[in-house]
Amino acid sequence: MAYESSSTSREPKETKQTSQIPLSTEYSQPLPSLPPEITVEILSRLPVKSLLRLRCVCKSWRSLISNPKFAKTHLCRASMNTDYTNHRLIFSRLYPRSDVKSCSLYSISNRNSDSAVQLDCPLKDPNLQVTIWGCCDGLVCVGTEREVFIWNPSTRKYKRLRNVELSCHGYADAWFGFGYDEFIDDYKVVGFFFVNRTNGFEPIVKVYTLRSDSWRRIEDCPRRVPRGTLGTFVNRALHWINLSASSDSKDIIVSLDLVKETYGEVSKPEYQDSNLKEMVLGVLNGCLCILCQYSGACFHVWVMKEYGIRDSWTTLFVMLYGSPPLYCPYSAPLCILENGEVLLNLATHLVRYKPKNGTFSFPEIHNCSPLFSVYIYIESLVSPDSNADSGVQWQHQQ
Repeated sequence: MAYESSSTSREPKETKQTSQIPLSTEYSQPLPSLPPEITVEILSRLPVKSLLRLRCVCKSWRSLISNPKFAKTHLCRASMNTDYTNHRLIFSRLYPRSDVKSCSLYSISNRNSDSAVQLDCPLKDPNLQVTIWGCCDGLVCVGTEREVFIWNPSTRKYKRLRNVELSCHGYADAWFGFGYDEFIDDYKVVGFFFVNRTNGFEPIVKVYTLRSDSWRRIEDCPRRVPRGTLGTFVNRALHWINLSASSDSKDIIVSLDLVKETYGEVSKPEYQDSNLKEMVLGVLNGCLCILCQYSGACFHVWVMKEYGIRDSWTTLFVMLYGSPPLYCPYSAPLCILENGEVLLNLATHLVRYKPKNGTFSFPEIHNCSPLFSVYIYIESLVSPDSNADSGVQWQHQQ
């Protein structure tokens, strides 16, 4: 009897204790909060896709991830990743005309195969040729000569530039350049609107700024810039190869400083003139570079190691590449991979070239046409929505 009495007296106490902390409540206690700087440090290392999902965790995270200052912090960290984990290739295919795809540069750099994914490009007209006018800080300037967008493929936000049709009215042709003005922390689109003169086509130059959402005319370019040539953005300026109309004067590189909005000249390397077929500008590790194509499918690649210093032009490598067709697009080197290989787009193929032994390899990209133009962009949170009421259209992640 004493045992039963003792047992009975303990049982209500245990029941009373467990009823104070239910099992379901025990695991729903709030987690210890981290200092804000530690939270920023952790989140800024995550990919964009993960951050877009984490905005739903709580209001404070949503506010942080949506903050433009955090976007800049995330962009700076992503840009410093030398293994290209935050970089992607974007392809503008020739057929069908409005087809734009992307794949992981990290996979390509590590010799892994990858599948190109379809991007929801804001330009929907299948009868128009899509042109990528430039990439900067994760933003892509894309469109036609009559309709231009600033688009972030990672967040799927985009902004249609206002009054492009009015700016183009009465002109025979138009093409654009895209870059960043660090002085006012704004993105600019430079439009070259060509007028048919008696001595040929001459461009009227206008600049669009994202924050003002408007165009304004600037000084016309004093040099002859070829129609259809994409501007190369490096060292806060856009660059084009000037085609000299006179055989007595040499071609030069024309620059347009996006901060001062003034023109300049950059001396080209002392390359071989004979048998030169084509020259293409590019950016390699933050330096201006130029690819010279000669007859016989011979390519010379130069890099300007110190911007504006002519003597700093250095031959990076000389390459022989079979007999690619002349009508296909070529690119200057896109990037140097960690193993020293150089990634280029030559004719109809993406090519990895090893300068040490002169060997080629071809990255395997599934679901991608062999006819394309290719560029590199960084996955970022930078938004074309510079103003809350700017009318930017938003498409939710699928």
